[in-house]
Amino acid sequence: MKHQPHHPPHPRSDHRVPAPGQVAYDPASGRTCVVQAVHAAAELLFDHQVTGHHVAFPRPAHGGVEWTADATTLRFPPPGQGTA
Repeated sequence: MKHQPHHPPHPRSDHRVPAPGQVAYDPASGRTCVVQAVHAAAELLFDHQVTGHHVAFPRPAHGGVEWTADATTLRFPPPGQGTA
């Protein structure tokens, strides 16, 4: 069965969260990345160590190891930091 990714709710109407395929900044790791997927935490069968309800799977833009992040904390990168 193929799971459809869930998109995190917007905590405020003026806050947009990067979606899969978009460049993002992860403040918890301090890294710029590309969001690979976002899933509801309840769907995941492993210890993702994220306290939020949605887990993002970011990866460095030019390849590298994917990690997990709280999807609602991801931000669009500041100008000039558009690639990881």
